[in-house]
Amino acid sequence: MRTNATPAQKQAPVINFACPASQSGLTDLIARMNAAVAEVEKWALIEERLDGQFRKATPKVKGGVVPASTLMQDGKPDLEMPASDWFYRSRENIEKDHRDALTRATTEDDRAAADIRYAALLADWDAQQAAYDAARPRGLVHAKRMLSKAHRAWSVFENAIVNYQPQSLAEVAEWLSYAGRHEMRGVFFTPDEGDLKHMMRTAAAVLAEHGVN
Repeated sequence: MRTNATPAQKQAPVINFACPASQSGLTDLIARMNAAVAEVEKWALIEERLDGQFRKATPKVKGGVVPASTLMQDGKPDLEMPASDWFYRSRENIEKDHRDALTRATTEDDRAAADIRYAALLADWDAQQAAYDAARPRGLVHAKRMLSKAHRAWSVFENAIVNYQPQSLAEVAEWLSYAGRHEMRGVFFTPDEGDLKHMMRTAAAVLAEHGVN
């Protein structure tokens, strides 16, 4: 879906997210889509800021230590690599290593030791995850919900514009001009090739109805 929209103008109207009525005029549909795009831009910025703050506290569990080593380099001095900690970044990786350790174990003592080690790692992960979830910024869930709602409205109004039935030759001109504006293509009015062909067929039919050959 669209996440980096930059509409031509900012506005903060109240959006009616209901499906557009069939009698809605083209100018009204364009205004309502622009409003939805403005909402996407607003909530995307809020969601990005809150999510960035939240992700700084992502859980990580120390899995062990990478021992110091020496890297031999042709024609250059050896590079001494100091010992460093390594971390698990997901619960799934801890569980996978636990299964692998049990597969490699050849005695009951080895299996018991693996169970004890990985139970401690999982307990550490779960404690960090609980603290992480508790620290979720209060407005993040709301921002994600509003961003999703605005994206849905954007799609509804864009689809309504694509399927609009111009009522006059003037509206045909306005409609095709809107679809063909270079600065909008790929920005926030993004019909695919099939949609554009549909618009051309509709325009041709309207022109025929008005006696334009």
